[in-house]
Amino acid sequence: MLNRTGFLVALFACSSFALLGTGAINSAYADQTVSDAVQQPAPNKIHGRVTEVIEAAGYTYAEVDTGKEKVWAAASTTPLKIGDVIAFTTEMPMENFHSNSMNRDFPIIYFVNRFITEDSTSTAATTAAVAPHDKIKPAAAARAVEGIDKVEAGNTIAEVYTDKQKFEGKTIRVRGQVIKFTANVMGKNWLHIRDSSTSEDLTVTTDSTVAIDDLVVIEGKLALDKDFGYGYVYPLIVQDAGVTTE
Repeated sequence: MLNRTGFLVALFACSSFALLGTGAINSAYADQTVSDAVQQPAPNKIHGRVTEVIEAAGYTYAEVDTGKEKVWAAASTTPLKIGDVIAFTTEMPMENFHSNSMNRDFPIIYFVNRFITEDSTSTAATTAAVAPHDKIKPAAAARAVEGIDKVEAGNTIAEVYTDKQKFEGKTIRVRGQVIKFTANVMGKNWLHIRDSSTSEDLTVTTDSTVAIDDLVVIEGKLALDKDFGYGYVYPLIVQDAGVTTE
């Protein structure tokens, strides 16, 4: 069961949208020149200079000095080094987070989909990274994945959304492509899948491990309007699902 105080999120999914149980990242502003060069972040973003980087279990953890305080964030493996200026969103905070692998406690850490860096090729988890002081480019519009047929005795994602009231509390089967995967968030792995029926994606929690772009069949109970705290409310989510990779 997900712990309310430990949630970010997944997910997007799921972010999202995992990450998580091992490592840490550092960022800090070195001098006033850099501080002046970087605009003040929007309320939902943090900018700073990396002061420490730790790689663990496929994730990069960093401590960032904003010029006022130091904060921790973690994302999928990203080539960072001390002194880099980065930005990240504050959408997935986790309070009193304990890393078993590091045997370390964090009063608060942000688990994010990606770090925004000055090098557009340096962030593995994004297709459009920009310098923190540049205007953030909008993400490409979501679209359906071609060539994914409905699983036998199952439903498409569009059908699940359309008939969600009917499916609430019932076990559903859906085939889709993994577009986001976050591991070990509140004891669960989080993934988002998409199929050919709609541009909407379906959020799933599971004990299984998958990779981005895997074609999977998920089977689990559909829940509606799940509130995990920190403003994260999922209109629909499949919980504790079995996942089969095809």
